[in-house]
Amino acid sequence: MNFFRRRRVFFICVRGRPRHHSTMASAAAAAARPGVAYTLGRTLYLSVTNRSNALSILKTRGPGFVMPPSSGFALLSDPEPDASELAAIVDATYERAEIVGMGENDPGVVFAGAGEPLLRLDVVVDTIAMVRESRHGVPFRVHSNGLHEPNVAKTLANAKVDRVTVALATADPKQFTFLTRPNAGSPSGGDFNQLCGFIATLAEEGVDVEAVTVAAPEVDVAAARRLAESLGARAHRTREYFP
Repeated sequence: MNFFRRRRVFFICVRGRPRHHSTMASAAAAAARPGVAYTLGRTLYLSVTNRSNALSILKTRGPGFVMPPSSGFALLSDPEPDASELAAIVDATYERAEIVGMGENDPGVVFAGAGEPLLRLDVVVDTIAMVRESRHGVPFRVHSNGLHEPNVAKTLANAKVDRVTVALATADPKQFTFLTRPNAGSPSGGDFNQLCGFIATLAEEGVDVEAVTVAAPEVDVAAARRLAESLGARAHRTREYFP
């Protein structure tokens, strides 16, 4: 199922009144262990680690960027969640949902957070598998810095991830290093060429790829968009920079 073409509409009936999927996502996130889950709009986000192999995606938004207080976002506390804990949160979000139509309005579930989720690739893949044992149509997206080897992209494709959003800071390799500081948080960090290869491999494997560029000072967003398209990304989005 394509994440952005076929979604579900969810309504919850409590005391005779319909409630949207957003209500259930917020409730499930609030009931979870602090830092493990949060919501943006109607979408449930799962955080699997605070660790990163570069400057965190949140910090690349600029020094003035903060998560909305209504999101419930917080840094993870130890221990890092396992697949069972994450799958239970997803299940709590969907368990009372009445599915209507072909899923056009289902925002799905996103792996993101303060750290780089693909540093815990096994947990991401296992969570998807556990959820889909009983809920086959739940769309999953991963938001990644893209600093990973091609085999990681192939594993995501095999796991049937619906979309991967990749942070493409710039089309300029030197500027990329300055903006993202690969290896800042881990010796497993990569470089600009690795990022490009990751996007291209995802596209070759049939994964829906969205590239995102922050409109930071001196960043040529149009050049980043052209690069994303040349690598096979199906979409490109520009995000605001917060000085």
